[in-house]
Amino acid sequence: MLPSTPESQTLVPFSSEDKEKIRAQMERLLHSTHFRNSKRYPTLLRYMVEETLEGRGAHLKERTLGIEVFGRPADYDTASDPVVRVTVAEIRKRIAQYYHESSHASELRIELNIGSYVPEFFPGRDAEPVLVHDRATAHGPLLVAATTTDIADNSAHVAPPAKMSRFSRRLAWTAAAALLLVVGVTGGFLWRSFTPTPMDRLWSPFFATPGPITFCLPISAKKHWPGNAATTPEAIAHALDLEDKKLLSSGTFFDHETLGENVVYSDVLAMMRLESVVGHQNRPVRVRLNLGTNLNELREGPTVFLGGLDNQWTLKLIEPLRYQFGGSDVDSFYIRDSKDPGNRQWSLHLQDKMATVNRDYAIIARIHSQVLGQVIVIAAGIGMSGTAAAGEFLSNPNQVAELERRIGADNSDHDFEAVLTTDVDNGIAGPARIVALDVR
Repeated sequence: MLPSTPESQTLVPFSSEDKEKIRAQMERLLHSTHFRNSKRYPTLLRYMVEETLEGRGAHLKERTLGIEVFGRPADYDTASDPVVRVTVAEIRKRIAQYYHESSHASELRIELNIGSYVPEFFPGRDAEPVLVHDRATAHGPLLVAATTTDIADNSAHVAPPAKMSRFSRRLAWTAAAALLLVVGVTGGFLWRSFTPTPMDRLWSPFFATPGPITFCLPISAKKHWPGNAATTPEAIAHALDLEDKKLLSSGTFFDHETLGENVVYSDVLAMMRLESVVGHQNRPVRVRLNLGTNLNELREGPTVFLGGLDNQWTLKLIEPLRYQFGGSDVDSFYIRDSKDPGNRQWSLHLQDKMATVNRDYAIIARIHSQVLGQVIVIAAGIGMSGTAAAGEFLSNPNQVAELERRIGADNSDHDFEAVLTTDVDNGIAGPARIVALDVR
């Protein structure tokens, strides 16, 4: 037993037997369908559990986890890089989903309470007592928890209430109140875990479509654009179509190599943001480039299309929508409103120096495509910063909640298209904002 302090109870270390039970349960959890297809979530959960079992739970802070688990520098900005908070939130959800299954009800429980990075361990139904770690306090006392079966079996040995001391009665009432609080908090947490969020409602039509999830990225293909004096979105789409047909009909390995199958970093960044949303579906996820991808592949399941002017699929799929790309590289490209065609306020001149560009625009959409017979999502900027901001927007719970507020909760399953704007600093996009919205 470690010495007690004025602020806490005596700290009781985990026994070897308890550690063995907890580690065995952790392995069951990590090998379940909720965790086994991910690398990030098991790595972080395993680290937090092991640190807690070794008595170092009080040191589990956001910055520490970012440095030790995710390799962030010691002075990294946790506000702009919420990797720990986002990952822990997803772990909490997956743990709740695991224990929601009746087959796991009797197992030892590993839980992460909101606001804490210290796991707690509780006995399952009909399980034997096990050490339980409290909230992430500075001293982190360990408490012994008993099941209801244990309480019932020992009730005959409890002294009659009349013979209990005042301190004992007070302690009993305190324990009962604490138990009710735990039940209430746990119930509230589980209720929130299984109540659909705006993010759930945004993506549910997309996930309801069977088949593999595809990300369609554009090749950095400006060199494949037409070389005339006015390169318009329509001309770009036509030129990319010709390049695509050439590649499909007679493309050799050398053709692919010399065409330059390279993608823009911002497009990859947008895809990584969105992969964090679709990854927990435990479905096949594949990446296809816009050149060399055919309709049959895109009709096999839902697709996320990234990039605007360099992805001919995006340009075709938004043709029937209200907002489209217009302009040319001679003057500037812009997002055209078919109901107000003279309005060119959402424009960007791609020939400007990067340091002088301070704003970019993007289109996001979720539509039931008649061409593909699938639900698709589009994240497409005029410039690379716009695409990156669009991917961040569609994966950010707070921004998606604002989108749902604008759409209306009753219309959350309707097709929509929105125009976003983002401030840009030397090519780096800031948070995107909605400037126009069309719901169908």
